[in-house]
Amino acid sequence: MTFWVHYVVPPGAAGDRMSLPTGDEVIGFAQTLDVDRGERMVEFSILAVGAGHQIATDIDCTALLRGRAEEVAAARAADAWVLDFAPRAVRIHELLLHRWYEVCSESHRSSVEALQRWLTAHDPARDYWAPLGAATTPLKGRG
Repeated sequence: MTFWVHYVVPPGAAGDRMSLPTGDEVIGFAQTLDVDRGERMVEFSILAVGAGHQIATDIDCTALLRGRAEEVAAARAADAWVLDFAPRAVRIHELLLHRWYEVCSESHRSSVEALQRWLTAHDPARDYWAPLGAATTPLKGRG
């Protein structure tokens, strides 16, 4: 089973240049990203969650955790792409994101602050998540 890399973008953080879905709409597209050794086509799906947004990718999170160079490079390129549209986001493993949705209230689903507190309590080593952008600490070397 493959688990994917996801991003949580807080309310109001997505810039005007990003197409954003409304209601139950999902915007899906492929984007070519510059990676260490050329280019990589990444599939993105953007959906509204609470007052914010969730971005799903086809980047293999298990391979990222294992440090596979191709997925590390793709994740870093996707991080940069997300940050180009939103000054703040959280990169998160798909399973952890689903667990968050199970335990939080609907109003907290898009709260990056609440999500980061919960993630820090459950994974203080940040093996399965990384804060991106403004007011965050440097990312771990593994991507």
